Amino acid sequence: MKNKIQDDLKAAMKSGDKLRMMALRGVLSEISRLEKDVRRDPNDAEILQIIKRERAKREESLEFARKAARQDLIDQNETEKKILESYLPATASADEVRAEIAAAIAAGASQMGPIMKALRDKFGAGLDGKTASELAKEALAKKSSQ
Repeated sequence: MKNKIQDDLKAAMKSGDKLRMMALRGVLSEISRLEKDVRRDPNDAEILQIIKRERAKREESLEFARKAARQDLIDQNETEKKILESYLPATASADEVRAEIAAAIAAGASQMGPIMKALRDKFGAGLDGKTASELAKEALAKKSSQ
């Protein structure tokens, strides 16, 4: 995966795509930092986590740019976010996540931890943790109010 990102960065440099270059350089610098920390090449799962963190940073920057009404920053962050998302596997839909939460609760899970573990086992990198957490809280609240 790292090689693909490096190749895409080279292609972006040749084509002059500044936003793609910035987004990919950010990811590669985080990968390099991780390599120095763990003293080995990161696996694809670790690289996916880095890309997710970088995407989350763009989402946070988008919120601030919208509050400041800075259209230039909004456009930049949206474009970089889309670039990063192209490297991530397709995320599970909310309906798929709800169905798996219902199955976990039916199997006896009554706390957040076991439900989230079941979701991670089922969807892996395709799971949006924030959405899954909100849906699980919602389902547990409904179950406890019954």
